[in-house]
Amino acid sequence: MATKKRTTPNKVQDILEISFGGTDAIKLVEGKWKDIWEIKTGRVNKEDLSDVLPVQMGIYTEPFNIQWFEKQTGFKVTNNNDVYKNPDVQFLHATVDGIIDSEDAIFEAKHVSPFSVKNVVDKYYPQLQHYMLVTGLSKAYLSVLVGNLQHKIYEIEADIEFIHKLLYAETHMWAYVQADIPPPDYVDFHAFTTQKEKINGLTEAITISLPSWLQGTIN
Repeated sequence: MATKKRTTPNKVQDILEISFGGTDAIKLVEGKWKDIWEIKTGRVNKEDLSDVLPVQMGIYTEPFNIQWFEKQTGFKVTNNNDVYKNPDVQFLHATVDGIIDSEDAIFEAKHVSPFSVKNVVDKYYPQLQHYMLVTGLSKAYLSVLVGNLQHKIYEIEADIEFIHKLLYAETHMWAYVQADIPPPDYVDFHAFTTQKEKINGLTEAITISLPSWLQGTIN
């Protein structure tokens, strides 16, 4: 793994606010392009999640989630909450819950209710594929605490077709941000193709190299 490259907290915060992360990928796939654009262009403040109980429970149970996952699998989770940038696509970042070096894998921790666990992989699939796009890792482990009764582990492989489509859509979305032109209120992600072409002259589709290349953190 490359040596970490650290920058000032303000620089990190700027990158997180301007570039696209895993949560943005989820919103993009859900078609909420206008919401992303309004936040990235400073027209709307990012939602304050400090009083949202499910979000805060996920944050506070994350260390335990890691410990329990390590105990159940024998894997070691490192690089907790490090921020990664893709050297080829500067408007993408990934704030990962952890890295599993022995598996060339992303680790992601979630705490959900028993009522939402059946859809947990579908919900967080774009986030995990975005992380694999940014880091170049070929696999992800989704470690899910279900209420206070269950723990589930999902192993998710890099989906190259989905990643190309996601990159296409993210680049298209970035063009709206850069041009300061509002996108439609809703955009159908599934209508995008995986064709490799220039998007508004910004970038060529990226060739995803597997296995991994970690290019160092900005955190």
